[in-house]
Amino acid sequence: MKKMGKGAALLLLLVAGYLLLGVAAWLMPDASVRRHVEQTVAFGDMGEDYPKAIVHDHYGDMDPYMMDNYTDALILNQALCLRSEGLKGMLLLPRHDEGMVQSQSLRHLLEGTDGGWISHYARYWHGTTYVARLLLVVTSYSGIRYLLYLCSSLLLLWCMIRLWRTLGWVRMAIIAFALMMVNVFVMQFSLQFVPVLMLATGAIVWMTYHPAHDGGLAMLTVGSLTVFFDLITVPTITLGLPLVVWVAMHRDEDWRKGLWHLVQLGLWWLSGYILTWMAKWGIATLVTGENVFADAYGQSVYWSEGGNSYIGQAISTNLEMLHWKWVVVALVALLAMVVWKPRAEGWKEAVRYLLLALIPFGYYVVMAHPAMHHAWYNYRALVVAVAAVLMAAAAMVDWEKIVKLKSEN
Repeated sequence: MKKMGKGAALLLLLVAGYLLLGVAAWLMPDASVRRHVEQTVAFGDMGEDYPKAIVHDHYGDMDPYMMDNYTDALILNQALCLRSEGLKGMLLLPRHDEGMVQSQSLRHLLEGTDGGWISHYARYWHGTTYVARLLLVVTSYSGIRYLLYLCSSLLLLWCMIRLWRTLGWVRMAIIAFALMMVNVFVMQFSLQFVPVLMLATGAIVWMTYHPAHDGGLAMLTVGSLTVFFDLITVPTITLGLPLVVWVAMHRDEDWRKGLWHLVQLGLWWLSGYILTWMAKWGIATLVTGENVFADAYGQSVYWSEGGNSYIGQAISTNLEMLHWKWVVVALVALLAMVVWKPRAEGWKEAVRYLLLALIPFGYYVVMAHPAMHHAWYNYRALVVAVAAVLMAAAAMVDWEKIVKLKSEN
């Protein structure tokens, strides 16, 4: 009960922090924000909604290299309109809207073109919009992209160094390989995609510095921050990747105890995730008078249309986006090492990894409709499955015997 009280207090502090960041963004001068958004449009940074980082005709409309300028343009639109409805705009997130082409809506907003309407996006926290508005005071969208790439690259490097020092080069290489299989570099250039990547790698870095910590409050924080920043891209990677590393760091723990610990960590993350959603809907409804709960319910009904009929297609479509050839090569190589130098007790560790590998598939079951339509970025949830399956295979290898054999030769 004492820990639950600490969790509740921590969640209240986080929500207060989100609101303060929103107020800080709202206070930023419109003139500076507008000037840098105008530069963005003039430079052609929003030329099309879904450009490809690498031209690859094989995938057609669903391409794993697609970038999401659509949502980034929407974020800039919201950042520019944040003050248009007073302080309530911080919670309602108004934007000028003309339909499906967000880059066009943004351009017409700047030009003052007649037409369109004001849309509210109040069901999300939109932490990325707050951060974008703060940064747009001093730089354009291109400058923000450079900053995102620099910060995420440094964080990835820090994460890999910490994994190498904590878990050894094999497990570090597995995490790095899994990230490459979902085109991590595309995530680094996008306001829409990068938050979950940075939260997942940041959580891993924290875990490597606090191996004796039970991790509950940390996972609560990560779950809450995921809601604040993410527009439901691949939120489960902030749960799955840290838990994969957690198992690797506690692989000598009794497997039953370790399994129960994993369940607890998952529940802490889920609590932070769900309660932060509820907090936004409640606060926005009370302050603005708009029924944000009804909006959230309406969207959930829309995206749940078709029910179970989408599940199989959602899973298959997302799996098609993965670089399967290299995943199979890596898995076969590890299984060959299992045959060569098996580790008898490795199954106890492997079981926990294989359970974590189910996380993205659980996500595809719950979110089948959007996961199918947005497979070109939702497939990145599979980074957890790739990392977990390869970690399970590596757990079955007796690496000490291999090292000893190498030293003898």
